Amino acid sequence: MFEQGALPENYFLSDIMALQRDPWVLPTPTSQEISREKSIQLLQTVLSAEIVCVLRYTAISVSPDALRSDWIAAEFQEQANDERRHMTRVAARIEQFGGIPDFRTPVAAVRRYGVGDYSLAKQVRENLAAERSIIEYYNGLIQYFAGFDPETAELLREIVVDEENHTSDLEDLIGSC
Repeated sequence: MFEQGALPENYFLSDIMALQRDPWVLPTPTSQEISREKSIQLLQTVLSAEIVCVLRYTAISVSPDALRSDWIAAEFQEQANDERRHMTRVAARIEQFGGIPDFRTPVAAVRRYGVGDYSLAKQVRENLAAERSIIEYYNGLIQYFAGFDPETAELLREIVVDEENHTSDLEDLIGSC
């Protein structure tokens, strides 16, 4: 799927943005278009993003920088735990639609996210850009689901609150890196 030498510098953000570019991601719903399958597909993109974030934040929480600073380790582990809760809730919602959550995220399976290959400050900036992109994407999904599935829209709203807190925490971290 991806060639090792062809990775852009911020491949974490590019993976998140790729989820947004898929042609079926944010169609304008009509009563004829709303389907269980489409809802499952959209929620699967959310699950994929959350899986990547769990892996990324967990890896940073045990990186050499984090091992030298209990504060950094705790901050990234807390964010990983939040993302894991999101992942679990989204997977449960997929099951409520009658789907089977797919944890074989191609992005996570193919990528090595380079934790430790460059500075903590650069990793924090990449995560901040990805979080902002995820918030934008999830807000679009909230608008999509709001008219016909308030339960999923509310789930996504709650996740966005956590993601906004993550951006705030990452902004604070940039100042101390």
